[in-house]
Amino acid sequence: MNKTSRKISSTEHAYQIIKNHILSHKLAPGTRLTSRKLAELTGVSIIPVLHALQRLDNEGLIETVPGWGSRVINLDEETIRDKYYLREAIECQVVRILAKKITEPQKNELLNLAREIDKAGAVSPIKNTYWKKEYEFHLTLARFAGSKSLYKEIQKINLFRFFHRSKEGLLLSGSTLPPDHHQKIVQAILTGDPDVAEKAMRNHIHHSSHRIFNNGNEI
Repeated sequence: MNKTSRKISSTEHAYQIIKNHILSHKLAPGTRLTSRKLAELTGVSIIPVLHALQRLDNEGLIETVPGWGSRVINLDEETIRDKYYLREAIECQVVRILAKKITEPQKNELLNLAREIDKAGAVSPIKNTYWKKEYEFHLTLARFAGSKSLYKEIQKINLFRFFHRSKEGLLLSGSTLPPDHHQKIVQAILTGDPDVAEKAMRNHIHHSSHRIFNNGNEI
C-alpha cells in the first residue's frame, strides 16, 4: 500500500468513527472537538482527523467557530428551524424542476420507491428502514432534477434530519404516516404543473408527523 492510499484510508477511518459518534450522540450537540482527543478516539494521527473534520464541516454536522475551534452542531431551536426552512425551500424547488422534465423511467422508479416507503410508514412505531428509504427517496428526487448543488444541499439537510431525529424523534407517539404520503408527491409531479408539485411537497413537509417542537409548531 502506498503512502497516498494509507492517508485516504486513515481519513476515511477517522471520518466514519467521528460521524457515527455524532449521529449516535456519543459526541453530544455542542461538544467541542479537539484533534488530539479525536486522534485518540479514532486511533489515527492528527492529520487524517483534520481532513475528516473538514469533510464533516462540509456536511454540516460540525461547525467551526473562528478563534475557538470546531464543535458538533447545536440542536437549539433556532438551528433546527433554520435547517427545516432551508429544506422546504430546496425540496419545493426540486419538485418544480421535476414537474417540467421527469422521464418515463424516472416516473416508474419514483412510484415504486414511494409505494415501498408508504407501506413501511403505515405502521407504528416507524422503523429505521423507513427513514433509510425516505432518505433515498428525497435524494432520488434531487438526482433526477439534475442539479448538483440542490443534490448536495439535500444530502446535508437529510443528514441533519437524521441527527436531530436520533435524539428527539420526529413522529408523535402512536402516530403513523398516511398510506400514500410519498405517492402524492410523485402524482403531483406527474401533473406537469410546478405549482401542484410544490403544494404537494409543502403538505408533505408540514404534515403533523413532522412536528418537532414542544409547543406544537410544525415545520
